[in-house]
Amino acid sequence: MDLQNIYNANKKTIIGSQNEFIKSYQKKLIKNYKINPKIIRSNESLKHIDPNIVNSINYFLNSSPLKTNYKKNNSEKKSNITIKDGLNYYLNNVNNDNFSFKKINEDEDLIYNKIKKYENTFINDYIVNINSIFLNSGFNLILKKNKEEQINLDHLIENNNSTIYSKNFYKIEKDSKLLIIEKFNNSVKSNINLTNYFEIEDGAEVTHLVIQNNAINANLQFTSQIDCNPSSKFEQFVFNISKGSIRNHHYANLNGQNIIMNLHGVFFASQNQVVDNKTLVNHLHPDCFSNQTYKAILTDQSQASYLSKTFVDKKAQKTEGYQLSKGIILSDKATFHSKPELRIYADDVKCSHGSTIGPIDLDMLFYLRTRGLNKNESIYLLLKSFYFDLFKNIKDKNFKNEVNNLANNWFEENIK
Repeated sequence: MDLQNIYNANKKTIIGSQNEFIKSYQKKLIKNYKINPKIIRSNESLKHIDPNIVNSINYFLNSSPLKTNYKKNNSEKKSNITIKDGLNYYLNNVNNDNFSFKKINEDEDLIYNKIKKYENTFINDYIVNINSIFLNSGFNLILKKNKEEQINLDHLIENNNSTIYSKNFYKIEKDSKLLIIEKFNNSVKSNINLTNYFEIEDGAEVTHLVIQNNAINANLQFTSQIDCNPSSKFEQFVFNISKGSIRNHHYANLNGQNIIMNLHGVFFASQNQVVDNKTLVNHLHPDCFSNQTYKAILTDQSQASYLSKTFVDKKAQKTEGYQLSKGIILSDKATFHSKPELRIYADDVKCSHGSTIGPIDLDMLFYLRTRGLNKNESIYLLLKSFYFDLFKNIKDKNFKNEVNNLANNWFEENIK
């Protein structure tokens, strides 16, 4: 695999490749992209990912230019953004009084400033580096001060073998509130490598709800970089029920006091699926709260991992940081690797981590069956109760109903 040759053959559709700084940056990343067994074993961006993702990097993008289509529907209050094949952007009911939206290829200064700002953020993350090398899609969205918005964001792939390398930048200005419902529901063979960057100003709040429901050959590497300013709040819930290989890595910096950060996820895995999860919260100032909780249900020969880390700086007194990982294994051949980690350099903190992995509680199963439920009904009930607590703070009923229906379909397919 020669990344330089792939890059040279596709420069016309790689965003920023004509800018001297970005071109030099991409060239450096290509030069440093050296994969060997030692690196794979020690690098957390690679060690738990599906090896086929790393070994079969390619590039295919429809040569059509990026397009934006605007539509207004007065009966619909929510803003809807649909991105097809990384190229065509369909914006419905976008309220220009509340936020601005621009594709990153439309402004060379914009992408230069963004790449410059984050060039050292993911030095050792090989997957994000590939995203930067082959960048071919993305947008910049700014929610203006003292505004409140909901955005439904759908990523659709229609062209077979498409490879989308996207960077999306969100800036939520002071005292604004944003709800994003982001969905991946693709059935054609494809790969999306997407990184979201969130900049959340003082007093702003973001709720990020994600549904990943891709088919077996539609792979996804999904990364978040979240930077929070004082008195802001960020809540993320990732529901992953895809059949393809998935990587979810999410990182947060708490750059001020009185910040609330919640990173939650539920994921299902079956057949020979590989699911790689990681969260990291850096407490850099006093009086902040974080919670990282992921729950897994695995069967067949599936493999999954969840690495969670909380870093507490020496000046981050009065920190509260919690981590919890739980997994239910429905097959003797399924595996789940969980590794919670605390690095605490302050002395006045409340921090904890926990991890439990095992089969369904047979005593509880027996109890439910004595109450008249059959075996499958009992298993359904136990599995739903296993992760239900993570839904209690989600207010969007449509999201909750969709997640519930998807989970029911998974149970019907995988529990016999």
